[in-house]
Amino acid sequence: MSASKTFKFAGSTIAVLTAFVTNSPASAITAITNADPAVVTCVGHGLVDGQVVKLTGIVGMTELNDGVFVVDIVDVDTFQLVDQDSSGYGVYVSGGTISEGEFSNFCELTGYNRQGGSSPEIDSTSLCSDAAEFEIGLPDFGTTQLDFKFAPRTAIQLAIADFYTGSNKGNKMAVRVDLPNSGGRMVQLGFIQQTSESANVNGIWTGSLTIRNTGARADFAAAA
Repeated sequence: MSASKTFKFAGSTIAVLTAFVTNSPASAITAITNADPAVVTCVGHGLVDGQVVKLTGIVGMTELNDGVFVVDIVDVDTFQLVDQDSSGYGVYVSGGTISEGEFSNFCELTGYNRQGGSSPEIDSTSLCSDAAEFEIGLPDFGTTQLDFKFAPRTAIQLAIADFYTGSNKGNKMAVRVDLPNSGGRMVQLGFIQQTSESANVNGIWTGSLTIRNTGARADFAAAA
């Protein structure tokens, strides 16, 4: 009988998206499929599973422009956009650039809590029903809360403030978790919904932020 699998919080790596950078020349898109999920061709892209990218300058399939996506690698030249159905989008014509997300390890982090939301129950009871009947409504992907030691002038907390009220306000950000002992990678996209800070006598300043998740958590096996 095998022992259960557990992972310590200490030893995990939790990183937050801080910026996007373009690594030319391996950033030029040459094709995108109308499919679920969308598959992007970019020769020698150099990406890895769970990387976050921003797409710009696409002609034809303009619905993807300025979008932020998690990638799932197919091969050295192609990757999928996780949970992105492009089957009803315009047909790709040309162009497009990939900007890779830069992540910083959140060393001041003290707590992580992703909580999925509840999908509403829609009453579908009718005259011929034998009991109350319900349909499940659209999914609510919930929120992710990060608790940390408040240090507002550190690079990562400046980046968080920028996504909340600065030049990146309204843009998706991401949290990436790598579990210890080859436990795999989790990536969550969302918008910063709220931040706070507090302190007490004989204590230290602490902070928290809440992210409104915009999709399901993306899970990947640990890199070989």
